[in-house]
Amino acid sequence: MWSTFVDGIGGLLTQLAHVFDGSYGLAVIAMAVAVRLILLPMTLHAAEQAWHRQAKLLKLKPELDRLRERHAKDPSAHASAMQSLYRKHGVTSGLGSGMLTAIVQAPLGAGIYAAIRQSVAGAGSFLWIGKLARPDAWLAILVALLSFAAMALNPTMSEQARTAIHWLPVIVTLLVTWHLSAGLCLYWAGGTGVGVLQSALLRRRINRSKAAAPPRP
Repeated sequence: MWSTFVDGIGGLLTQLAHVFDGSYGLAVIAMAVAVRLILLPMTLHAAEQAWHRQAKLLKLKPELDRLRERHAKDPSAHASAMQSLYRKHGVTSGLGSGMLTAIVQAPLGAGIYAAIRQSVAGAGSFLWIGKLARPDAWLAILVALLSFAAMALNPTMSEQARTAIHWLPVIVTLLVTWHLSAGLCLYWAGGTGVGVLQSALLRRRINRSKAAAPPRP
């Protein structure tokens, strides 16, 4: 079943390449953008829900601090009190939509990566890239910069997180893509480009929510 799935994606990629006059590079980018746009409503909803949960937890911080002090010597009572507080204010675990998104994306992404790896094995050049089956340093740097832009625009990340771990995912992305084939990097670049759009849309939604929210007493 898995090989049939991968072969099907590979066949679709070949058809896209024919549409783009034999360019596997454009086919990979088109597939990446199409997949991310199809999943965009789901991922955008999950990210927006995460922001709302984060905002609720920020409002509850004084009460959470008091509970931590009150039950400092009883972790079980502390956990129970926190759960009661969360239920009272409608704070969910945050795993539902995020888990569903991961369940959908993981096998799809693995299948697409396997199909691209097979399809670009004999593919030629694209733009400045001499061979899509080989790594390309400039493309890896481009993917890392797109990852940085997506994180910089992400409104769900706190300022503390920005200063502490902002660069870590970018560095990890650069290290990983540095050794990937250019074909896989192109897919990563296309998906990350849509990720930048997602962060911008999420920022816009959150700003609208803040503007529509009643002022605090």
